[in-house]
Amino acid sequence: MNANPQTPPTPRNNGSPFLGFLGTPSTVIWVAIFMVIGVFVLTREPNVSPATIETLANRFQFDIEPIESTTHAPRALLSTREVHPSLERISSWISGTGAAATLADLDRDGLYNDLLLVDPRLNTLLIQPVENTGERFAPFTLDPTGVAFNPRTMAPTGSLVSDFNEDGLQDILVYYWGRTPVVFIQKPATDADSESKKVSFRFQPQELVTPDADGPKRWFTHAGTQADIDGDGHLDLLIGNFFQDGADILNTEGKGVATVMQAGKSNARNGGGAKLFLWTSPEDRHEVSNPYRDYSEALEEHCGKGWVLAMGAVDLDPDNTQHPGLPEIYISHDFGPDRLLHNRSRPGHPEFALCEGKRDLTTPKSFVLGRDSFKGMGLDFADINGDGLFDIYVSNIADDFALHEGHFVFVSTGQTQEFEQGIAPYRQQSSDLGLVRGGWGWDCRFADFDNDGPMEAIQATGFVKGTINRWPELHALGTTNDRLISNPSMWPKFRPPNADLSGHNPNPFYVRTSSDGRFVDINKSLGMAETWNTRGLAIADVDGDGWQDFVAANQWEPSIFFHNQSRMKSGQNSFIALHLIIPPEESALSEVRLHEGHPTKDILGRPAIGAIASIKLSGGQKRIAFVDGGTGHSGKRSPTIHFGLGPQAPARIPVTLQWRDRSGRMQTETLDVPTGQWSTLELGKKG
Repeated sequence: MNANPQTPPTPRNNGSPFLGFLGTPSTVIWVAIFMVIGVFVLTREPNVSPATIETLANRFQFDIEPIESTTHAPRALLSTREVHPSLERISSWISGTGAAATLADLDRDGLYNDLLLVDPRLNTLLIQPVENTGERFAPFTLDPTGVAFNPRTMAPTGSLVSDFNEDGLQDILVYYWGRTPVVFIQKPATDADSESKKVSFRFQPQELVTPDADGPKRWFTHAGTQADIDGDGHLDLLIGNFFQDGADILNTEGKGVATVMQAGKSNARNGGGAKLFLWTSPEDRHEVSNPYRDYSEALEEHCGKGWVLAMGAVDLDPDNTQHPGLPEIYISHDFGPDRLLHNRSRPGHPEFALCEGKRDLTTPKSFVLGRDSFKGMGLDFADINGDGLFDIYVSNIADDFALHEGHFVFVSTGQTQEFEQGIAPYRQQSSDLGLVRGGWGWDCRFADFDNDGPMEAIQATGFVKGTINRWPELHALGTTNDRLISNPSMWPKFRPPNADLSGHNPNPFYVRTSSDGRFVDINKSLGMAETWNTRGLAIADVDGDGWQDFVAANQWEPSIFFHNQSRMKSGQNSFIALHLIIPPEESALSEVRLHEGHPTKDILGRPAIGAIASIKLSGGQKRIAFVDGGTGHSGKRSPTIHFGLGPQAPARIPVTLQWRDRSGRMQTETLDVPTGQWSTLELGKKG
């Protein structure tokens, strides 16, 4: 076996060779024939032998553990959402989202083993230790006392964990259907019970958005992430809303029409849109305690009011000297084209340029970044071709005998200078990579679960589980005039418990082959072919053993913890795992300090969201990773760095780090990091 396995080469051709013929057709008949043949070839997945699948599966092992949450239910379990009377005919559709999971380190034990779970059956955000990680604290729900909250018209849909007020403690932002997000500020805990030794928490709710006179604004949020958007050294917030602001979706006593639905299936611009909140310094807050100011107009200028289901931010052109270190923003829109924004901001002054891909004769319009008409529902960033640049993974709907839009994998061309010209330098290659199918998608993730180097891909799939397939009715709706689609009274009846829309999709677990670079789904061999209806995928090394675990947040059924035991089969593979910590503003640390193991409670600071780490292998291949601030739909991965190295890795490997310190200055450092263990790095100011 190779000591440093290389990522399999990404296939170069984008689609069927027959499509290239269309550039010089001789007759309309021949064009039609070759188009039919091309479509047939494109939609067929190559057969993979059972022996190949078994060989791939032998590298992995997971303990599949249902997450116990219903014992904490404050009331009878829900099985659907109660909705406004005007939406009752499509209550199954309205009830199809909301499950979410975040893995965090709230108790500061150095491990991301605290689970924040939105279980729609409870209509609460439940916080508890991950299964079998010890009873470190009693499970609890966040008490919104002090802010207006009506559980009959409001429902949590996700969370972000960060030090929002920069006091050194991890806070929690909860976003909802039915109201604007709430930031729960953590206060110093009282002493732990001396007998139980359990940690206790205190959180104080604080509005992110100033309420109107009659209460909080009604938002319907499905995504949230954080990044230093304007380069001032402080983290900002991105919030993605689905239905229009002010809609009345969950009010069972409402009058009239609760909302209009999307204005069409392919270019709807009448949703809630993306929101941007910049952190502001104390001297600019004008006696307001909330450190965030609304700059959403800077996004709306380029994105309009899309129906946002996922979003993320990362530096896609790290060599840019005009706008160094600024993260680009990708927004996944349901019912219309996604948006990629090149970041050209200055501190306190957000500025973006809309970028779209180039189309040639061999590329369908909907496979061009920014010009698609698909149902963008999930998002992830990863470098899958080893060129040192992040690629973009987007989930859509790709279900057999339903709708074959296809998922996206936008692979970087390396021409990052094209960002300055408004061009997105990516080619769509999901078909060549074997990732174009997979079902009705939500979160999608790349991660290395067996530490061999190349990453695996996992998808959350499924929508409405029932007994009667309602896709024929949905197809009919899709061909209806856009003005009728926006009227909920014109929709077919999608009601529980009978309606089914891709409700029995299993979640794929894709492994990349070394022969042709394609991904192969091995979920059946791993015991993962159950028809869970999953929305969020949260990834973290929960037990700190160097092997990444994940949580699948499921809709209207128990969520699942996948405890990675692959070291039992691939134990010779090594890894690098890093906690990157930005010290407090008042810290005088002027160097990078490396500590073995996980951060202890005397190491103060916050995760270095947006920092990029890169390594070079002996064969010259480069790998990169970044500290994620919440990319995706409703699952949040831990803000850490992880590289799989394969077997026979050296004892130490040089790692190059790029980050922005709290003063807003970009920093770079290369240092040798031990392999086969976790390390903590304090990223002090230099110069």
